[in-house]
Order: sequence, then structure tokens, then C-alpha cells
Amino acid sequence: MEEGTVVQVSAMTGWIIGVSYLKDRGYQCWIVNPDLDVLSDGTFYTTSSAAMSAGRTFVERYR
Repeated sequence: MEEGTVVQVSAMTGWIIGVSYLKDRGYQCWIVNPDLDVLSDGTFYTTSSAAMSAGRTFVERYR
């Protein structure tokens, strides 16, 4: 398993949205939901803001 670096974290009521950076792959979003499940869309983004936007969109749809 590759080691990534957490570059950004945001919280919404009951949810945590994070962005990690993996060398040579890019940025990936992950979400911790109210049941404490950790979810990811498996997509790598070229910018941290694109990854965070994807995470926020996910949360907005499933809140």
C-alpha cells in the first residue's frame, strides 16, 4: 500500500471530507460518514481543490 499525505480536511455536520496526495498519482478524496465508514470514489484528481469539490458534492447528495 502506498503512503499518502493528508493535505486538506473539511467537516460538515456528521461528515469529514479529506484529501490525500499520492506521489505520481495525484489527489484523492475520502469521506468519513456518520456511521464512521471511510469511503472513496477511487478517482485521482490533478488538484486538491478538484478532489475536495468531489467530496463535497458526494456529501451534499447523501446528507
